[in-house]
Amino acid sequence: MSVEKRERAQLSRRDMLRASGVLAAGGLLAACAAPQATTQAPTEEAATEAATESATQAAATSEATTEAPTQAAAAEGHVVIMRNVGELTDDMVAQFQADHSTITVEALDVDLTRLIAMYAAGNPPDLVRVQAPSVPQYLARDMLYDLTPYFEASTLVKLDDLAPSNDYYKANSPLEVGSGPIYGMTKDWSPDFTIFVYKKPFEDKSLDVPSDTEPMTYDQVRELGAKLATFEGDRTVLFGFDYDAAWIDRMWSNHLLETDNHLYSDDFTQIQLTASDEARKVVQFYFDMAKDKVGASPINPSPNWVGDDFDKGLVGLLNYGYWFGAMAETDVTKGQVIMIPGPTWAGVRRDPTITATGMIMTKATKVPDAAWVLFEWFNGGQPADDRAASGWGVPALKSQYDKMPNSTDFDKQRRTVLQGELDLATAPLQFNPYHGETTVADAWQQYAEQALNGQMSFDDMLANIEQDVNTAIQDGKDAIGS
Repeated sequence: MSVEKRERAQLSRRDMLRASGVLAAGGLLAACAAPQATTQAPTEEAATEAATESATQAAATSEATTEAPTQAAAAEGHVVIMRNVGELTDDMVAQFQADHSTITVEALDVDLTRLIAMYAAGNPPDLVRVQAPSVPQYLARDMLYDLTPYFEASTLVKLDDLAPSNDYYKANSPLEVGSGPIYGMTKDWSPDFTIFVYKKPFEDKSLDVPSDTEPMTYDQVRELGAKLATFEGDRTVLFGFDYDAAWIDRMWSNHLLETDNHLYSDDFTQIQLTASDEARKVVQFYFDMAKDKVGASPINPSPNWVGDDFDKGLVGLLNYGYWFGAMAETDVTKGQVIMIPGPTWAGVRRDPTITATGMIMTKATKVPDAAWVLFEWFNGGQPADDRAASGWGVPALKSQYDKMPNSTDFDKQRRTVLQGELDLATAPLQFNPYHGETTVADAWQQYAEQALNGQMSFDDMLANIEQDVNTAIQDGKDAIGS
């Protein structure tokens, strides 16, 4: 199952600040204890003491460097991995261990609180499932193991075979993502701005179904969504156009790049909303859609995840990537779904992945060779082949593209649209390394609700979002000594 769906390891502002304090650069380098799970989070005092002791030990030794990997056949050790159980099942772990008798695996569910506790105790996991926005954050905190030598020696995950989404795991610094040393890779991905169309509401309202060859503008999407939205009194029975609000800042960033503007200052120390005319326009667009109840919003909530709403026939247009096609046809929607190209904000075609879920190795690992064997197997071996054939995302390896399903009419239709989006070769977004993954989305939800309910003006809403995010950025910088 692709990441871009239900389960997200989201970093709240509080969690990221806590991580920033506990996982300060010196403390990250010292992994003196064996990598075994900690079952209870330490107190704040214990966490501080652990970080201080680790920093002292690190200062007394030279910084570890990445060495050339040994032969996989010689690798041995106990590997602790934080994973999504739906992606790396217990049966898969058992199969890996049966095939690699010198390596044992301890599989933990992804849990940020536990990850922080394990780092504070000096025994972090060796491999961690992450999303692209967390890579700059972890890199700023010196948490990532440089895997470049392993990739260079690999026959399963070759550097020249990596899909462009893997550029999110390459970085010269936390502010320079896209090239340089490689610290991980995606498991699968999608250009995330495509739209899934449920055709029946269009027929019911005598509206033309959008073209799957010519991209719409966002203004056209909003206008069409407003026509599709259907109400019975105060109850919404059909959302016209919906999207995942947890990714709102990623969407704003992508729109702004069409106009050569940026959501953040060049050094990422400020989010730029109140003083940017273009940013104001972008936020106003989403605010007006919420005000008009085109989709789910703080004043027009749905009890479901937006993907579930689509599957139940409750959404006309849904902004999700190729991966969603694997679940878009249900008993309700089958034969009524197509995928169309990502819309344009200002006439410039862009369709990046904005999640790029994958895996990193922690710099504090004591068993890098054994961890790499598991990493390589999951990302380039049989599990990767199976994921490619499932249609739950674009493979992370270009050599596996042909394995994507192409048997049904819907498979063929979305594959054709996908190819057009892949041809855009949109460069990665640059994510902020100083605040958590949901900092902006949380502030948007809080203050948009108040503004939509008439408790503050649109300008005050922007100012409050800006203040909260900039405070979180400064707190994050202070916590890591940046």
